[in-house]
Amino acid sequence: MSKEETARYANIFAALGSEPRLEIMRLLFAAYPDGMTVGEIQEKLKIPNSTLSHHLEKLRIEGLVNSRKEKQFLWYSANAETMEDLLTFLSTGKTRREFFGNVSGVSSDRIPNAVNHTSMQEGFMLERFFASIFEKLFGFMSGRFHLKGYERFTQKAIIAIRIAQGESRRLGHNFVGTEQILLGLIGEGSGIASQFLTSVDVNLENAQIEVEKIIGRGLGNTAVDVPFTPRAKRVLELAVEESQQLGVNYIGTEHLLLGILREGGGVAIKVLQNLGVDLISLEQRLRRTLT
Repeated sequence: MSKEETARYANIFAALGSEPRLEIMRLLFAAYPDGMTVGEIQEKLKIPNSTLSHHLEKLRIEGLVNSRKEKQFLWYSANAETMEDLLTFLSTGKTRREFFGNVSGVSSDRIPNAVNHTSMQEGFMLERFFASIFEKLFGFMSGRFHLKGYERFTQKAIIAIRIAQGESRRLGHNFVGTEQILLGLIGEGSGIASQFLTSVDVNLENAQIEVEKIIGRGLGNTAVDVPFTPRAKRVLELAVEESQQLGVNYIGTEHLLLGILREGGGVAIKVLQNLGVDLISLEQRLRRTLT
């Protein structure tokens, strides 16, 4: 590792070295992945706007938070990847890229024929370490993901489920169906499921359009936790089964996608068919990669 990279991690660590910034990060992780407006953060912390702006800018410069402008509101959200970078360095002495390499089993330019299961297991264990650290430091995940019996979901699978819940709220529905799980897998963006779906030209935009064509918009829903439909629950059960049959002790996005394909009758399947996906070929390629 170069001196420049070590200095970068020192700066990131230093940026967290004050109580207000830790509190900001705790709030943003609790609101992950949606984030909060500056006004919402200020209301929670009760500190002057100028002081808050200084802290947010420091966190943004070090890559710990992302910012975006929506109409007249400025939003901030936690950058979990930077935290993973820092924690990987502190726990392994390596950069996240050096440690994980091809842990996901999918390179940036092609789908491989095999997965290094030892590396996947190491990566999974580190992801669970990240999750526990986030929860202890920031309350990350606590109270936001209630799926009894599915504690072995990887961080990426949990993020996909959260995105699925967000997609349900976006369309004003009070349920998470197989179609929202599919959108979550695509929207997660870096897991095996996302990359397989991208490889057959399924992206978030065209999938969202198909979902809305089929189920339309609801009357609105502001609930934090959105219940799963019976078919969606079956997808989750099948994902657990797939994980067990493949001999691994975690449930990743790849197992959720296999669950959708095995369930076979939900709206997600209709969406994929409408987008011209050869479902049999997709499942065969995915299974070949995982075995």
